Amino acid sequence: MKAYLFSCGLLLSFFMGYSQISISGTVVNESNQTIENVNITVLQSLKGTSTNYQGYYRLEIPKNLESVTLEFSYVGYKSTLRTLNLSSLKDTNSYKLDIIMVESTLELEEITISAGFAKEKDKLPYVISTLKKQDISTSGQANLAQNLAEIPGVYNISFGNGVGKPVVRGLANANLILLNDGIKQENFQFSSSHPFLVDEMSAERFEIIKGPASLQYGSDAVGGVINVIKERPAPVNTIKGEFTSNYNTNTNGYLNSLGIKGSGENIFWGVRASLKSHEDFSDGDGNDVYNTRFNEDNFSVNVGTRANFGKFSLRYDYTHPKYGIQNIASENLINTIPEFLSSDRENQIWYQDLSNHFITSNNTIYLNKNELDIDLGYQSNLREANGGVFNAEEQSLLAPTYASMQLNTFTYNAKMSMPFGDDKFLFGINGAVISNDADEEKPNNPLLDSKVNNFGIYAIGDFKINEKLITTTGLRYDYRNMTSDPVATQTTDRYAVDNSYNSVTGSLGLVYNFKKNHFLKTNISSGFRSPTIPELTQNGVHGGRYERGDANLKAQRNYQFDINYHFHKPWLIIDISPFYNRIGNYIYLIETAEVAPIGDGNIFQHVQNDANLYGGEIALDIHPNTWLAIHSSLSLVRADLTNAPLNIEHPTFIPQDRWTNELKFKRDNVGFLKQPFASVELMSLFKQNKTGQNEEATPAYNLLNMRLGAQINFFGQDADIFISGFNLTNETYIDHLSFTKQLGLNMIGRNIVFGLNVPFTILSKQNKI
Repeated sequence: MKAYLFSCGLLLSFFMGYSQISISGTVVNESNQTIENVNITVLQSLKGTSTNYQGYYRLEIPKNLESVTLEFSYVGYKSTLRTLNLSSLKDTNSYKLDIIMVESTLELEEITISAGFAKEKDKLPYVISTLKKQDISTSGQANLAQNLAEIPGVYNISFGNGVGKPVVRGLANANLILLNDGIKQENFQFSSSHPFLVDEMSAERFEIIKGPASLQYGSDAVGGVINVIKERPAPVNTIKGEFTSNYNTNTNGYLNSLGIKGSGENIFWGVRASLKSHEDFSDGDGNDVYNTRFNEDNFSVNVGTRANFGKFSLRYDYTHPKYGIQNIASENLINTIPEFLSSDRENQIWYQDLSNHFITSNNTIYLNKNELDIDLGYQSNLREANGGVFNAEEQSLLAPTYASMQLNTFTYNAKMSMPFGDDKFLFGINGAVISNDADEEKPNNPLLDSKVNNFGIYAIGDFKINEKLITTTGLRYDYRNMTSDPVATQTTDRYAVDNSYNSVTGSLGLVYNFKKNHFLKTNISSGFRSPTIPELTQNGVHGGRYERGDANLKAQRNYQFDINYHFHKPWLIIDISPFYNRIGNYIYLIETAEVAPIGDGNIFQHVQNDANLYGGEIALDIHPNTWLAIHSSLSLVRADLTNAPLNIEHPTFIPQDRWTNELKFKRDNVGFLKQPFASVELMSLFKQNKTGQNEEATPAYNLLNMRLGAQINFFGQDADIFISGFNLTNETYIDHLSFTKQLGLNMIGRNIVFGLNVPFTILSKQNKI
């Protein structure tokens, strides 16, 4: 069967054959020793291979691709980029490129693509942080936001155990963009209780831009961008896979994920399925926190082809989660009749029932040295919220649907990349047509029937002034039109709007390598965010309270100034990254003195004032030798409001100061264990008393975490096994960013995670000599 599939792939490749240039060579270290299994990828076509036991590799490149960038990566070595001008090859179809890789226990000069150019981090004028697939596979965290919160300056708004929303330097929700496979994801992100629907197991890595220095991604990147970089295709003439499994003791929860992908010379494909399921968690006192259970199903499939004139791919992602909701109504119901709530993982009452279909087409057309990227996406997101009542006659619990909304989005991006020697230019347009269809029979839809049209155009230049100085600059124009068609219900009577917003934003950054291994980076950039439809139109019950929008809200406009000092040696990295973010017309929600016409309490009103956010991160990584690592980071955020009503000084949901220290031990081999490691992490959260309206101060607390792991041979395959312990001292605490803090619900107590990650190869025929 394997031989049959491989033969079919070769036959198809034959019929799609084209004129190519062969790039080959040998990869060695500084001692001139060959390195096996180095990953080599052509970034334009994502065509990849790896070195054989003699350090040899070979790749076929289409002749139409005159300028190519190759990435060489291997654990324990600096990643290396090489850009080649193949137009000079007139009489030959081969190019020899030997590489010397520099060994390092630190990940120096890591390659990123979120800036629009494939570049080393050191050469970017602003901070981009990276979270890799291998870190996610062995983290044991329950959701994406918890994984991202391991990064300095990134935090997590939690809503139970399944729902998490990333916070970047104090900003979240509509102030952040999440890119999924190059497409801006739209899934009702105006609320902290609405998570981004992404299967983190389908990603190769996540790149986080902190701040608005993201001109190519458009409106809403006031706080930054989270870019989901999907798994790369398998190496040429290879079929490989991966199985990951986690078990959580606190929630009796599990994660199982299986992915298989293959690639011929021209055709590549992949498929992945992931399942998550958790029961209610218990806190540090051993008490169950009811309805924190959740279940999540994920499926994705992709197929693509490489041709002489470009690369073309199509991908489908499906996500179907059910997340328990904790609110006053659910707490009262559960406390009144707890015997009717099952103790297992089934969602019975008060839960979000979501489904998200995501289709993307990523295409690159080679135009000699230039590249034209065209990305198209269609998203269909159904969000339903189910309540809870007790049927006394049947002595059972019921979960009626009180909100149902269908959000459909068509997204388009087109980008031209034009290299000129050491300089590069980007020109692009992007936009989206967004339509929400609310079920008017449901009483509490937070988003009514509405349409949003976005359009943006931008230009970015990357210039090498000299060997020590690089500048990146650009301009962008955005236009957005928003209309609504409200239908009154028994609990809402929203406003109709037909509003348009536009803005010009820009960015200017410098990287100055003033001394060997010393880098000083500065960047000033501006961002733009229009109000969301709920902020403009809301007039009724949402989330158990009466909220009112303002159809005359202005667009937010911010200016952020970043400085970064970066120093590295083979055993040491120091990063100091202060920032100042001035947001004009910052939109937020306050409780007024007006009595709500429906329900209890007062009206909550969307208002806007200027805001100042400032702080930064300090990170220190020390590797005194090959087996010992010390990681320390400090993250600080401050936020003030200017001329706010009711003497409100600070916005809500500004994270606590966080100091993280980790001691990690790692060896090459110990007995039958390969690359065993052990780590101890102490995360210290400081008291937060700079609170917003109706927000209580949060006391300081410490969380002790540990990890153990190694690689073993598992039925002929190398497998990674690990044990992670979170909150080992069983601390009873409430995070300041907990969405259920007002209910007095504690966070999860001690949790031990047992994990297994098994990469496997079904077929491999590459780089034979």
